[in-house]
Amino acid sequence: MKLTISLPEIEHVKDALRAALPDVKSSHRVEAMARGFGWRTHATMRAALAGGSIEVRADEDAFVAYLREHSFDAPSGCLTRALATAGIRRAMEMEPTLSRFGFGMPWEPKRSVEERRATFRENRTAMLGMSSVDEFVRAAEFLSRFGRRRTINTKQGSYGLKHDAEKFTGDYVANGMLIAAALALGFTAKPTDAGSPNAFFNISSKVQNDKAAGR
Repeated sequence: MKLTISLPEIEHVKDALRAALPDVKSSHRVEAMARGFGWRTHATMRAALAGGSIEVRADEDAFVAYLREHSFDAPSGCLTRALATAGIRRAMEMEPTLSRFGFGMPWEPKRSVEERRATFRENRTAMLGMSSVDEFVRAAEFLSRFGRRRTINTKQGSYGLKHDAEKFTGDYVANGMLIAAALALGFTAKPTDAGSPNAFFNISSKVQNDKAAGR
């Protein structure tokens, strides 16, 4: 999975790695992260990012190899999930009304506004849960195969694309996590209708790069 990162987002990656690998020394975590993103050291990574955002791919082999050199290990996909977490946080900052459900609060006429708001808060917090992070990764792998266009594509909405992503990856993807992945990948999102949880994007209708998804 590839995402564009900046120095502030590196801090989100560090936070995710700290939570996932609490027994690994901080210095080893950040150096392993730098190797996993293609730099020789943490210092050279920070120097490069000081010049602006850079697209990176999470290299799990390089990440784990550095940790094992220092007698540590990590679960499979650890760096990818940490990078995804940073992407999710970016999307959440961009769209305060976004949750796992999509945009806004689900329409539930039998529930009060406050109850619906509480559901929204729960769904928004759930975006950073493990299953949501994995859904984001699957959505990003699918969406990275498509290019961006200048105008919004109103023929393909997020709900349909989420089903396409599920067919492509073989596993579930929530509507909101598909939207979050699109935002993190640099697509522009626009609600399909006023009050709709679904989104249109400036996404090409044709696959442009299967290699981007590792296929």
